[in-house]
Amino acid sequence: MAQEKDLLLEVGMEELPASLIDDIFYQWETKFRESLEEARIDYRDLEVVGTPRRMTVYLQGVAERQRPILKEVKGPAKKVSVSETGEFLEPARAFARSQGIDLSDLVVKETERGVYLFGVKKEEGKLVEEILPALLPRIISSLKFPRSMLWGEGEFRFVRPLRWVCALWGDKEVVFEIGGITSSRFTRGHRFLSSGSVELEEASQYFTSLQEAFVIVNQEERRKRIEEALNREEKLIGGHWLKDEDLIQEVNFLVEYPDAVTGRFDPQYLKLPHRVLTTVMRRHQRYFACVSARGELLPFFFIVLNRPREGGEKIVKGNERVLKARLEDALFFFEEDRKKPLRERIEALSGIVFQESLGTMKQKVERLEKLAVYLAEVLNFNSGKKKQAQEAAHLSKADLACEMVKEFPELQGYMGRVYALLDGEEEEVAIALEEQYYPLPGEENYPRTVAGTILSLVDKMDNIVSSFSLGRVPSGSQDPWGLRRMAQGIVNIILHRQWYLSLSSWVEKNLQLLEEQNLIEEKKAVKQEVVEFLFNRLRLRFLSSGFDYSVVNAVLNTSVDDLYEASQKIEALEKLKRERKSFLSEIVTGFTRANNISKGFSGDGNLREDLLREELEIELYRNLQKVEQEFNQAVARGDYIAACEVFHQFLPVLNQFFDQVLVMCEEKDLRENRLNLMKKVVNLWESLADLSQIVIEGE
Repeated sequence: MAQEKDLLLEVGMEELPASLIDDIFYQWETKFRESLEEARIDYRDLEVVGTPRRMTVYLQGVAERQRPILKEVKGPAKKVSVSETGEFLEPARAFARSQGIDLSDLVVKETERGVYLFGVKKEEGKLVEEILPALLPRIISSLKFPRSMLWGEGEFRFVRPLRWVCALWGDKEVVFEIGGITSSRFTRGHRFLSSGSVELEEASQYFTSLQEAFVIVNQEERRKRIEEALNREEKLIGGHWLKDEDLIQEVNFLVEYPDAVTGRFDPQYLKLPHRVLTTVMRRHQRYFACVSARGELLPFFFIVLNRPREGGEKIVKGNERVLKARLEDALFFFEEDRKKPLRERIEALSGIVFQESLGTMKQKVERLEKLAVYLAEVLNFNSGKKKQAQEAAHLSKADLACEMVKEFPELQGYMGRVYALLDGEEEEVAIALEEQYYPLPGEENYPRTVAGTILSLVDKMDNIVSSFSLGRVPSGSQDPWGLRRMAQGIVNIILHRQWYLSLSSWVEKNLQLLEEQNLIEEKKAVKQEVVEFLFNRLRLRFLSSGFDYSVVNAVLNTSVDDLYEASQKIEALEKLKRERKSFLSEIVTGFTRANNISKGFSGDGNLREDLLREELEIELYRNLQKVEQEFNQAVARGDYIAACEVFHQFLPVLNQFFDQVLVMCEEKDLRENRLNLMKKVVNLWESLADLSQIVIEGE
């Protein structure tokens, strides 16, 4: 780079939604890097920062010019432009002069049409300063948002109305117009603490000038300040602020110059369930709860301010009044809900729609009860566990009719557990009401009770089967009902529990219950669609964990119907491929020879012993009878590596047979009998894997 400068682009706007920040900043950085590469602009470093009111990209060490382009230009044929001694003739010289190319840059190349002379032409890049006025607004306009706004008289749409654009190339303005705003060297300070506009002489002043105007642009530095302020406040009262990653991320993009203060509330509200208090604080006010060293809630809360804490007493009092009103409402809901036990609220579910065209929550609960009993019986649980699962299903959605859950939907399940325990319900049943929604998104908090595990499984499966039965199937990035997440939850829970379950029978039972309620018509295709949907999630789990794709395909391309069983087969074959590669390779080779020679054969499968003529084929048949028994016994007990070892011991006689016996002989009966023998070898693997799918690297 001959000469380098820093580039600053700041887009100022009305406050960004905190929930969109991650995606917007990721796009912002990605689009910038792609656009700079496409424009052939080199730079040393790129940093994306921002606050609720601004998104900024700052580039250090940007080249003064684009990278040059090397173009290859076709010239005259070699036979007329190069002598026999290798000297360039006049046609070559004329070509070089016309293209401005040195003779030393001419090369000879063979093409489809013959041998020609080519010249390498270097096209110098433009000055970056000339490119930026068109490039920068194009990058801004390329951003996509879930929701965008149109304002003023123009056609420009953006996530929020633009208010200013600051663009500097070193000490020079990059002037362009976008969304009715003309870029300049002016940025803006804190909305309330600064005097407004801040003029920058050059890009390098950006961070320090804004800090003087009470704006911490770098989000990592703001987060650090927030945590330091909260740590300071907790020491003043002898408690601890409750760590909440999502809340830290949110408040970080609600402020530009953070600090924190402590508020307090009446200890009488501590009789509310723990999560009710933290939800009220977090959801409505973005407060951090305060806990003791033992994790018990204390009557304090921490507020993150968008200004220094000094002189913030009125802010604290105002927030205390607001929180008191919120907590008073929550206490009212809690006391109202306690006037009627959960069991008496089940009938009210008849007035709550499950999904459009899929009946009510009452009807869903009726299905869940029967499905819970079905799974408990299939899994051979005793009558006590079966009763707990049924009771949990019966009460599973009752809290949806409670005032607290209507106000705070995120408390569904949790409030069911709280109210069930207060009603005197069995503890495992109460816990299951919360566990039905496990695992939560992004977590591995699996249900720990049997009742909770069964309820979680049947609830998720009923959601999937119900949606699929009406054609509500995820496609592309569209999954409004979150069915992929539910399916992944089913897969993860079953593998965690190590439960053997027939998916097709389970789905069929679910469809049958929907038909009995006259909610769907018979749809045989749905069963297979749902089973495939779930096995695709199993496939994704293994592939994302680094398992060999060919091993995964080998197992899932069989008629497997059990998620856990399939996972055990995949893990066994993966273990062999990683630790005993040559062993598995020999098995695959033996299978492949038998499969290749017999796969076009459509015989009846009946093998006649009287047609076994050769000594080797008789020996092969007798060995195969023993192998079939031992192989199938190993598969039945889930010892898939032992099954592979049984087959491996059979390979010497199989290989001898191939080397010394002609399968495709002229005599039809003999040929078909030998092909049936090969089919028996191939069919042996139907219960484990399609070995023809396995790829052994280097072979």
